[in-house]
Amino acid sequence: MKRFTSVLLAGGLLVTALPAAAQSTIRAGDSVQGSLSSSDPSLEDGSYYDCFNLQAGAGERVSVTLRSNDFDAYLAVVEGRNCSSDASPETDDDSGGGTDSRVEMTLGSGPYSIRANSLGEGEVGRYTLAVEGLAAVRPVDPIYLGRASSQWFGDLATGDALAGDESWYDCYAFDARSGQTVGIGLTSQDFDAYLSLHEGGTCDAEIVSDDDGLGDGTDAYIEHAIERSGRYSIRANSFTSGETGRYALVLEIE
Repeated sequence: MKRFTSVLLAGGLLVTALPAAAQSTIRAGDSVQGSLSSSDPSLEDGSYYDCFNLQAGAGERVSVTLRSNDFDAYLAVVEGRNCSSDASPETDDDSGGGTDSRVEMTLGSGPYSIRANSLGEGEVGRYTLAVEGLAAVRPVDPIYLGRASSQWFGDLATGDALAGDESWYDCYAFDARSGQTVGIGLTSQDFDAYLSLHEGGTCDAEIVSDDDGLGDGTDAYIEHAIERSGRYSIRANSFTSGETGRYALVLEIE
């Protein structure tokens, strides 16, 4: 069974169109028009694919989109050259809208190749494969709230720290003592709020999380009894990848 990764990205692509036959390498800013046919290589599920080597450096963020009016597009970014590896860190079916595919990812040391594929067995037809460079993601830079109850207004924005599900988040740190109880609320009129509490000050060791716990609507709430004195952190996050907007964060320590 093919693995699905939901990745959403708003906005269009600014690309230069090139015929598929003219290159086997693709880079940010390129758009390739190609065609799947019965003479192309196939996977074990009987689907045909074309392969492109991705020219990009470690740490770069890219969006890869596969569109077709002739077949249900399926996209895989594969570790190694020539699509010969089984290691596919990112795959997608329908995140490009309709039956089109899109993957958004931060690249490791690579190299990588892109498999322009169909979801179903034996599907053929024309397609467009495009790669867009994205802005670098800001490293986690916690905002320290202190040891007392506080309220903070902020913005989720493209370029904030990025969670594993490709959603943006801000990180807040505070100190609490064993036996205290913390109540944390996250509200927003712009996105579906998602909240998580982490041990340590860098938002990377989750203790508990919440989506809609503040009541009716899409606001989040966490209440947690502190077991060990020390520093803790909060992710002010969205439930869905790509969401941005204003929010209010409330921390109560008792």
